[in-house]
Amino acid sequence: MRLIIYLIAYPLLWCISILPFPLFYLFSDFTYLIVYHLIGYRKQTVRQNLALAFPDLSSIERLEIEKKSYHHLCDMFLEMIKTMTISKKEISKRFVFTNLEVYKTLEEQDKSIAMMLAHYASYEWVISMNSYINFSGFAIYKKINNPYFDKLVRGIRSKFKATLITTKETIPTIVKNNKHNKLSLYGFASDQSPMISSTHHWQTLWG
Repeated sequence: MRLIIYLIAYPLLWCISILPFPLFYLFSDFTYLIVYHLIGYRKQTVRQNLALAFPDLSSIERLEIEKKSYHHLCDMFLEMIKTMTISKKEISKRFVFTNLEVYKTLEEQDKSIAMMLAHYASYEWVISMNSYINFSGFAIYKKINNPYFDKLVRGIRSKFKATLITTKETIPTIVKNNKHNKLSLYGFASDQSPMISSTHHWQTLWG
């Protein structure tokens, strides 16, 4: 069944990825109408969070932020799909690094680097940074249950020479790289609270 779902979905995803950008973002606006107005995906949770974060704003002002956040959500999700076929030239044009000298200064210290990201502002395209760094790039992600979609996501995000590691592989990979003096850049999407069951790390103490 997982394979069937993948075989049905993949052609659709590929067709979306090759859309010219004007049509691509028009499709994103259409997706917003479905996600926000028709399905109402997590709308109640979003409203509660906005009320907690912005208690001084009026309900009309918070509603405006709410709608913009859903537009942004749809853009980000579809931009991951767009990465299937986007060229290096095109992504360099649309995702610009304005302060790479800050990163280069860190590289000169000959220490591995942890880069903290947020699920914001086309963050999926930060993988293009691998074209500008000297260290080995590792992107941490949560493994998808469907192995076919997981392989697809790994392929998409590894397109620009990034090595994907799952959340469970992160600590062993860092330890291994450190042991072999492999200087690396680790990208963390760190703006979400982990599940309570995932907030602990167990390590053998006495061998």
